[in-house]
Amino acid sequence: MTPHNRSPTFLPWLLLLPSLLVSGAYLYFLAGSGDRFNDFSVFWAAALDLRQHSLAQVYDATAFQQFLQARFTLPPLPHPFVYPPCTALLFAPFGLLPFRGSLLLWNGLSLALYLAGLRQAAGPFTPRSLLAAIAPATAACLLFGQTGLLIGGLALLGLGWLERRPLLSGAVLGLLVLKPQMLLPFLLILAALGRYRTAAAAVAAALALCMLSLLCFGFDAWAAWLAQLHEFSGDVSQSAAHRLYGVSVYFALLDLGAGARLALCAQLAALAAVLWSLRGAARRGWSGSVLIACLVGSFLMTSYAVLYDLPAVAAACLMLAEAGRRSGFRDGELAAIAAAWCLPLLLFLPGPWTAPAAALVLAALLLLILRRGAAPASSGEAEAGAA
Repeated sequence: MTPHNRSPTFLPWLLLLPSLLVSGAYLYFLAGSGDRFNDFSVFWAAALDLRQHSLAQVYDATAFQQFLQARFTLPPLPHPFVYPPCTALLFAPFGLLPFRGSLLLWNGLSLALYLAGLRQAAGPFTPRSLLAAIAPATAACLLFGQTGLLIGGLALLGLGWLERRPLLSGAVLGLLVLKPQMLLPFLLILAALGRYRTAAAAVAAALALCMLSLLCFGFDAWAAWLAQLHEFSGDVSQSAAHRLYGVSVYFALLDLGAGARLALCAQLAALAAVLWSLRGAARRGWSGSVLIACLVGSFLMTSYAVLYDLPAVAAACLMLAEAGRRSGFRDGELAAIAAAWCLPLLLFLPGPWTAPAAALVLAALLLLILRRGAAPASSGEAEAGAA
């Protein structure tokens, strides 16, 4: 389909208004008196506990829950530390500061990495690029104190270096082992694209980080983490909190009433379909469209992704919006960009339909990105892809 060459002057406002809404919620959280509990509280408490006990003891869910309760007023749910030992290396220094200072430092560093990754992947900043700092996904991640900005920044940096520095690209993508369920999709994507050297570099970097954590914390920590992970993964399909905020095909099928096995089969089918699509797109020539498709496709490939993981999708929306601004928007692109941009707001609404809607929004966005990549590139798109 031919692009529409009209200039959508309302697009920045469409992206700005919901962004300000969620950013206001984050500022309200910071202004609240006392140390309010969020997900970073778990990371900070694990770092603090690690100063007194071994990491294997931190993975003791019962003892860690008691440790948390002594410091925060907790929601009526268990809050274990379920990240791998290599992630404990990342969080350990934050236990040296008070909670509020650690949270601000964590959010600031994560946001800086995310913006640096966007700069690398999308080219020089424009005023519109700064919308990434107040995107609903960014604000939600800051509000939770979660890892989405860190993971999104690493993914953007790694993909941005893929053409020019393939080994460095792999080394950066290998750091996604900090959140293993996001590493596997990118390893499979690299293999599907025929980037075997980059994939090997990613595996080497991931193994090096794991070996460092083994030297620091010992085998007992890894054994304790694997035991807790087995217990935690068995509870995921029954967890209302994770299903409420989920954006994966797996969570979508669970919310529609499918059994766990059927949901897993659908997730594997989605994984295969995304890999097949990305491989076909890459064969037509690497471009900015393929890079954006990799960001969005990774969320359709993993079974465990939630709303605070979505900053990478917000970056994809900005990159697609910039391509549309330069060369015209094709049918459906504006609606898909707006829906994906506002997805974190949708997921804050109650109802069993949120995860299916999220999966459909991401699938539609990926299809439109691939369609743009399949179309003959105008001079403006070629310039955007080269950046």
